[in-house]
Amino acid sequence: AGKIDVVSSDDGINVAGGVDGSGFGGRGPRGGGGQDASAYTGALRLYINGGTITVQAGGDGIDVNGAIEMHDGFVVVNGPTAQNNAALDFDGGFNQYGGFLVAAGSSGMAQGPGAASTQNGVLIFFSATQPAGTLVRIQDSSGQEALTFAPTREFQSLVLSSAKLAMGQTYDILLGGTSTGTAIDGLYADGAYSGGALYASFTVQGAFTQVGTGGRGPGRP
Repeated sequence: AGKIDVVSSDDGINVAGGVDGSGFGGRGPRGGGGQDASAYTGALRLYINGGTITVQAGGDGIDVNGAIEMHDGFVVVNGPTAQNNAALDFDGGFNQYGGFLVAAGSSGMAQGPGAASTQNGVLIFFSATQPAGTLVRIQDSSGQEALTFAPTREFQSLVLSSAKLAMGQTYDILLGGTSTGTAIDGLYADGAYSGGALYASFTVQGAFTQVGTGGRGPGRP
């Protein structure tokens, strides 16, 4: 439970075997959807079981030199603009079983919860960097909202994991526009959305769906 707000010039939340940068050595390919966190045998883990966590980070938003498991709670990450950092950065997999996660940041190292998760998620790579404050709207074919979010930093990738993403359902991604709702931590609740431009559409294919390309560089120590 509780609420954690982090504003950091470097990593927002870091789980490492000592100082930032220690741990496992080089990371593999980016993009998420791969390694199962339940198969990770190391000691470095981040568990999120509830509460609200918001992060604004100049470095990695959440950096775990091991595995992440999220069972419940509410997480909003406004991550880095540098391409050698990521809103989510992990070695041993990320399984999401519930809760709500949205993470926006650069695209060079971007990751999302993996295919072994039981809750559906999407990792979106945008073809160009979007200015801070640009609304991202994700809605189904009937206009029902999955996300209305205005990141506080410029961004070129966005991760959403939410119970609102239904298997086999097609969603539109719109950029820009306005919302009459109330924004808390950049997320808009209620209100009417209008004026956005369609960026892309995707169909939820499982726990991990990727839109666009990016995030395929080698990892840092």
